[in-house]
Amino acid sequence: MKELQQIFGLIFNRFPAETVVQFAESFRKKEIEKGAQFLSEGETCRHLAFIKKGAMMCYYLKNGKRYIDEFSLDGEFITDYTSFLNQTPSDKTIECIENSTVYIISHEMITSLYSRESFSFERLGRTMSEQLYFQWHEKSKSLLMDDATERYKKLIHNRPSLPQRVQQYLIAEYLGITPESLSRIRKELSK
Repeated sequence: MKELQQIFGLIFNRFPAETVVQFAESFRKKEIEKGAQFLSEGETCRHLAFIKKGAMMCYYLKNGKRYIDEFSLDGEFITDYTSFLNQTPSDKTIECIENSTVYIISHEMITSLYSRESFSFERLGRTMSEQLYFQWHEKSKSLLMDDATERYKKLIHNRPSLPQRVQQYLIAEYLGITPESLSRIRKELSK
């Protein structure tokens, strides 16, 4: 857990070291193979994961069609936050698109940390929630206001390694365009 303590020490550097150490010690390491699901639609999301190394995607299914909601890579948290917070069935699936090493914390453990006398854990949880909200807000705004080229540019600006790690047809699905359209966008941007 020393490794996770060091990583969290950088991410949560505004928090007391003792809080960060206790938080990191509450996680357990898990290996998940490519193609395996971290969460399936209809299951209650009981864990929040921090991806140490790997890649995952969240998606919804409607009438047999997949709608990719997000990708998460090394150094990012992932969960179905609504299902996790409310302990209700998830309406999305989280799947590994690379072999992944993650650290997970259960809903029960995080609730236990929040209920301790120290408010540091609640502030730490609020910090994670705010980051998830900011990511969601930027994506929602981009979907409303940007064309596919601009959305692609923002996606790779924030995650430069994504095009090398995620198959192009998945990126096209995420953008809501065909793989051929994505190929044209990439060619145009490389000029």
